[in-house]
Amino acid sequence: MHLTIVTPFPPAITGIGQYGYHITRGLAKSGMFARITVLAGSHVNGGKPNHLGSTEIEYCWAPGHFNARQAILSRVRRLDPDLVWFNAGASIFGKSPWMNISGLLTPTLVQRMGYPTITTLHELVELSDLRALNAPGGPLARVGAKLLTRITSQADLVCLTMKSYTDRLSMQGVDCTHIPIGAYHEPEMLEESDSDELLFFTTLAPFKGLELLIEAFELLRLEFPGLSLTIAGSEHVRFPDYARELKVRFEKMDGIHWRGQTSEDDVMDLFRRAKVVVLPYTASTGSSSVLYQAATWGRAVVASNLSEIKTLAAESDLQAEFFENGNIQSLVAAISSLITSKEKRRGQIVHNFNVMQRTRPQETSRKYIRAFNRALEKRSSPKRIPVPRAEQEPA
Repeated sequence: MHLTIVTPFPPAITGIGQYGYHITRGLAKSGMFARITVLAGSHVNGGKPNHLGSTEIEYCWAPGHFNARQAILSRVRRLDPDLVWFNAGASIFGKSPWMNISGLLTPTLVQRMGYPTITTLHELVELSDLRALNAPGGPLARVGAKLLTRITSQADLVCLTMKSYTDRLSMQGVDCTHIPIGAYHEPEMLEESDSDELLFFTTLAPFKGLELLIEAFELLRLEFPGLSLTIAGSEHVRFPDYARELKVRFEKMDGIHWRGQTSEDDVMDLFRRAKVVVLPYTASTGSSSVLYQAATWGRAVVASNLSEIKTLAAESDLQAEFFENGNIQSLVAAISSLITSKEKRRGQIVHNFNVMQRTRPQETSRKYIRAFNRALEKRSSPKRIPVPRAEQEPA
């Protein structure tokens, strides 16, 4: 079985790219594929590996280039795989709406070429607060968001990382399934950090709430002089200058450490040093891998009470200390309550860590293999992928 995967990929660490990396790694470890080829997208120059173990990696496209669709189609035609999986987000092909529409037509075109096609959607932008997201397109933004959903849901099977999105598309007649983000690694309860360090780790964009967090941090330092804040993550493709401008604005503030682009090998260390992980987003487009990573490694979380984040937490049975979206005093109180109460941190950490035992990488791989088999069956392919036995199942 030859699987081709189309996804953003390291060395650039974005939420969707990091997901693509770990799912690819998990599928390769399953041993159920004779060949896996990643058609990778990255805007980072240099340091691009050709292999991930036995997995072949071809960096054939990059955000911001109109030739991405044709580059992917020509590679698929040359590789002639048994099936193709697209790991997609609304802005993976660049900051222009038309560039993304062009790129996100690729799964439909691959399907029309005769290949069983699966698409994972991490967001349904039409359900989001487009104004808070600074979505391009002005009065046409809502129309464009609906068009994106329509385009990206044309695959043989659509996988969604939030159950509420799966329910919505199912009602619209889309063949889809829910696969939560889950754990990227085997859950490991890291020893709690001795330092009072907050971690903000995501792509940097105005709707991620970083400015609100910095203002809250300044107030918290009056009560906790030893408090520090680590800011890590890559530029958001639609806001390439935002991180640089913010760093210049706040670079003289004590206690803030700007890590910028972080390699996959260094991500675990970010969480190891943190006491509390903060998700201060003022708008959201869907599931949050950072919430799952904090739970995987035993770190307490403070999060905005956005409906998407609360829905995600409820669906996954994960806990967080929620604060009122956009309210600085509420954010200060939420962080302070976790910093001062080891018992409160521990309660949340233990609960979430136990939940993650049910969403280990092997289980996510099993769900994807089942999804792949559904697409193969739908296209009347005689081929099937053996589903690995779950650990608890008898031999």
